[in-house]
Amino acid sequence: MRNPQRLNVPIQLDRDLPEPLHDQLAAQLRRAIARGQLAGRMPSTRTLAGVLGISRGVALAAYEVLLAEGRITGRHGSGTYVSGTGSAPVGAGSLPVRASDVVVDLRSDRPSTQAFPLAAWRAAWRRASHQAPPVEEPPPAGLPALRAAVAAYLRESRGLVLDGHEVVVTAGYADALALILRARHGAGRALIALEDPAPPALRHALARLGTVLPLPTDASGARPDLVPAGCDVVAVLPERGVLGARMPTERRRALAAWARESGGLVLEPAFDGLFNPSLTPRPSVLALGDADSTAMVGSFCDLLTPTLRLSFAVVPRRPAGAVEEGLHGQPSVTCQLAVADLLASGCVARRAERLSVLYGAKRAFVRQVLGAYPDTRLLGGDTGAAAALLLPAAVRAESVVGALLARRVRVADLAAFCHESGVRENGIAFSYGHLDAGLLSGALHALTGTLDDHRLPRRSAA
Repeated sequence: MRNPQRLNVPIQLDRDLPEPLHDQLAAQLRRAIARGQLAGRMPSTRTLAGVLGISRGVALAAYEVLLAEGRITGRHGSGTYVSGTGSAPVGAGSLPVRASDVVVDLRSDRPSTQAFPLAAWRAAWRRASHQAPPVEEPPPAGLPALRAAVAAYLRESRGLVLDGHEVVVTAGYADALALILRARHGAGRALIALEDPAPPALRHALARLGTVLPLPTDASGARPDLVPAGCDVVAVLPERGVLGARMPTERRRALAAWARESGGLVLEPAFDGLFNPSLTPRPSVLALGDADSTAMVGSFCDLLTPTLRLSFAVVPRRPAGAVEEGLHGQPSVTCQLAVADLLASGCVARRAERLSVLYGAKRAFVRQVLGAYPDTRLLGGDTGAAAALLLPAAVRAESVVGALLARRVRVADLAAFCHESGVRENGIAFSYGHLDAGLLSGALHALTGTLDDHRLPRRSAA
């Protein structure tokens, strides 16, 4: 296949691959931009389609992905340009980005843009904007259509029937946490047991609402028998802990029993990035516990985009008007209508299925590459698109993090996920769902090179 004259970079699209053509094209253009092979003005989608022998719709979809990522910008009447470059072609005075300047960031758990349902996304927002915006604020708990759509999705995806609970829409994840805790404890500071290790962002959000204590974990997740005395709330990650543990049903029942007997509350995520339909479903703590002692918090960061400022809380059903306390604003009506449309149309469910396929292939690749080091332990290789790599005591995590940064790859030290008074794990945490095949391969090459530099032995080839 010939290459576009104005790109001067190899573009190879394979119709036999499960990855859609526009995702393949976007990934290859993304790599070319990162390596400095592309700068200045991009070819038109019509030109690109003609040279590559694809439909213009494929080229348009690839450009829209790159536009959404901020890698290219459109200028009215002028064309499309690589972000940060001028309107003139690259010349002697330009400074293209060097491959050595590019940093692959694996620290935050971000969703993939591959196979994003762009047509359904645009259609939902278009339909939501057909009606004139209201002059009044949306209901304090959120639009009824969105609340019903979230409840229906939880029923279909997790088997939850919310007889004793209600869905309350909030403007962000932190707002949802605040709503749950303030509805139960008022303005006072709660004593919160958080499974340890846990995502730093979750720990910091809860620390603003109460005093956080570590809840020890093992290979089966949080330990219900070690909940600190006097705790009001226990926050756990039953489906996917930082170390990849998936809590067995017996422990979920034990947590529900703790809440029932102590009068406390168990808080869990509505979705926590499992993305593996082959695993046997396990009931949530909310499904096992009493209505007044269980709650959930959720968002659509993992399924759609982190930029969607819309979250929700699943809280014990209260008298009418009780949810108004602690709410400081709602997402716009248009945003709520669009998300309700995406849920009701099945778009979100199909997106979850597609991500499960994409992440499954990436997980297998990560296991294959890192499984060659017998002195390390890869945790979380069966769920989601994030993992932890435990290192032997002789190899310090901070040394591996620093060496990887020198190779232009950022990972997190597991110590950052641990409570200051808890057990400090020696290892690294990394997320890879947002990487295409080329970037993931490059990141793993940097990681294996770093492990080799630290003299970690490899298994001999069969």
